[in-house]
Amino acid sequence: MPNPPFLPISYKDAERLLRPLDPIIGYFASLFPLLGYDLERIESDVTEKQYFIGSLLSSAFLLLLVGLGSAALLLFARPDLFTSQNTIIITAFSAVLALSFFAYSMLFPSWKAQQRSAMIEKDLLFAVRHMTVQTNAGVPLFAALVSISEERGKLGYGMVGKEFKRIIKEVEGGKDISQALDDSAARTPSKYYERIMWQLANASRTGVPVNQALNQLIEYLSEEQRIALRNYGAQLSPLALLYLLTTVVGPTLGIIFLMVISTLVELPVTSLLFAALLLFLAVAQIFFLGLIGSRRPTLSM
Repeated sequence: MPNPPFLPISYKDAERLLRPLDPIIGYFASLFPLLGYDLERIESDVTEKQYFIGSLLSSAFLLLLVGLGSAALLLFARPDLFTSQNTIIITAFSAVLALSFFAYSMLFPSWKAQQRSAMIEKDLLFAVRHMTVQTNAGVPLFAALVSISEERGKLGYGMVGKEFKRIIKEVEGGKDISQALDDSAARTPSKYYERIMWQLANASRTGVPVNQALNQLIEYLSEEQRIALRNYGAQLSPLALLYLLTTVVGPTLGIIFLMVISTLVELPVTSLLFAALLLFLAVAQIFFLGLIGSRRPTLSM
């Protein structure tokens, strides 16, 4: 994993720097019990404590950078505004920004694991179908895994093919195929992939024909994807209504209301108000686009 953001040193160097505070660091790191699990799921070489220390130092450095930079800029541009009240505002803003960055850093491994899970599930159904065709034709399971991992271009299976390639290397290195499938299921952050690999491992271990297990898995995956599509369609209607109320109806009625009120009472309606409204609409657009995109099931059609 690359160096922590805003820090010129690595995670290991950051851990050595704060080694005298190991008991305190260990206590606060234990408040994030899933951090180590998420780091394992994204195959990171950084430990839970190292990542926590790196994120903590990055946030502290960001706090100093923004706080001192803002104070220096204000002092250089408008010395008359460099008061104790503005100093408190700059400090509070820097602290909120640093805390937000720290929270984002703590959530980043989980988000990265979910992203990797979505990339795996995107091509999983088609990879299983490919495997089913191979095994129904009498091809052994290992040869079917090799066939899937060697597909390239538009016929490739993305992260699934890469994971199968890792399984093949482990089996060629002497590991039993059922154990390699179990290990792949344990390190992959996708519940569907885990169930499929465990089913294949159990079938390989007990001698059950693999093609029978694969036929059942295809039905299971297909039904899960149909359910995901139905749920996504059901969520679009209330999201579209909320989008219209927030970005179209609400601002329009608000402007009309302000114009009517301004004719009756002294109400300052300036260009700054419209600029703030435009900024709000831009942020709302980005928010709703991200919300709809995050709920869309990752299916390869």
